[in-house]
Amino acid sequence: MSSKFLPLLESAQSLTPAQQRGVAAILGACVADAAARPLHWVYSQSDLKTYIQDRADRPDFLPQSRSPFYTLPTGENSCYFDIAHSVLGALGGGEYDYDRICQRFLSDFGPGTRYDMAKREEYMQLRREGRIDGPIEGKWMHGALIKFMENRKAGRRPYGNDHIKETDGFCAALPVVAKFAGQASLKARVDEVIQTLSSWPTAVSHGHVAARIVEQFILGHENAIQEVRAQVKDEYPDVYRSLGVVEDKLGLDHVQAVQTVFGSPCYNPGSFQGALHAFQREESFPEAVRSTIRAGGCNCSRSLFIGACAGAKHGLDAIPMEWLEKTTDAETVFKQALAAFGK
Repeated sequence: MSSKFLPLLESAQSLTPAQQRGVAAILGACVADAAARPLHWVYSQSDLKTYIQDRADRPDFLPQSRSPFYTLPTGENSCYFDIAHSVLGALGGGEYDYDRICQRFLSDFGPGTRYDMAKREEYMQLRREGRIDGPIEGKWMHGALIKFMENRKAGRRPYGNDHIKETDGFCAALPVVAKFAGQASLKARVDEVIQTLSSWPTAVSHGHVAARIVEQFILGHENAIQEVRAQVKDEYPDVYRSLGVVEDKLGLDHVQAVQTVFGSPCYNPGSFQGALHAFQREESFPEAVRSTIRAGGCNCSRSLFIGACAGAKHGLDAIPMEWLEKTTDAETVFKQALAAFGK
């Protein structure tokens, strides 16, 4: 066991059980996203099977990046957890401050950061011309943040674009859920943060329900998914139906379910459904992540949600020490979560 995590695990013992599960939700999301990152956005099942042919049972933390869009060293996080990490940093003082969250997005993803828009634009132009010359080196700047910055600069509210179908909003809301679970103000804060990155109704509704599931796990509800489904029948009927499809397909192999039912892209409701399908089908957190890595496509967004649920439900003990040690920012994230959630 790496000595650098021992004092952090000991410090976590001073938190309440709910606070510990909040920390674990963030940390679980962090390591799960990193585990999937080298195979992020590989949509060809044939290519994916070739990449993992020698380690199909352990596709996590693949030593060589195989994403066709961008390349990072193994252990680094995707754009999805980077969004959550940015919001976690904005909660460092222990209080909710929406403007501070927006400022963190600007400072973490704007000009001069590792999110290089010029590289992305060059890649997309080559792609449009059919002349793709391999993935870009470094972080991938994605649509939700681009639209956020455009709308923020123009003063358009909400800042989230109504054509962004991905799970960015939930990723941003995760630290808010982990910090303020059980508080009356949570729903309004979650809504504000989700719509900072997407105002598409389906992404907003599924983001709210994903947040509520994590919240209920943090508060100690063992059957959070089933309980939340019953709660949202009238409030979010579209998500109620999405959860029903997941329940109906639990007997189906996960890769087959993602490929033929939910879809492997980043979009809602498929990403939401795929994550919950793996989480409920597999016996352990690592196996749920490995299963959804093998399903291909946007495995990082699904893995992040799986990790958040696993940490929120089972606590820090559910997170493999090996994965903590392999994740570049795990120590930093652990320290930040302890500082923010212990206040």
